[in-house]
Amino acid sequence: MASTLMKSFLSSIVLFLYLVHMIEAVSFLRKTDVHIYNDLPKNSKSLLLHCASKNDDLGNHTLYPGQEFSWSFRTNIASTTLFFCHFLWGSKQSAFDVFDSNWYFTYDINNYMVKEDGFYFSNDGDDHEKGVRKRSSW
Repeated sequence: MASTLMKSFLSSIVLFLYLVHMIEAVSFLRKTDVHIYNDLPKNSKSLLLHCASKNDDLGNHTLYPGQEFSWSFRTNIASTTLFFCHFLWGSKQSAFDVFDSNWYFTYDINNYMVKEDGFYFSNDGDDHEKGVRKRSSW
């Protein structure tokens, strides 16, 4: 009797751990990070940005060269989460989506580097400059 009870208990624990693993794999439960890095020249004007989604306005931010702005979130259950940012640097401006849960493949880490010639993207969690590729120009 005790052996059957122990097997049942262990089976329940294994099932519970499996379910936790599967739930974490579901995208709307995974945490996503977006990082915006100001990689503009050291003596240049500050970068102004405003980021928002349908439900969350992250406000206006001023980033000086070398600074970063970041936030974390979970996508909604309907997989319709979309964040966009508007960037201003001197006379240049640009706006684009920085996260869209409908993209074919989404990353848990979304790094954007703002440079003199445009915007660069990587998804490396340890080094935001690793595997960088140009996303768009100003």
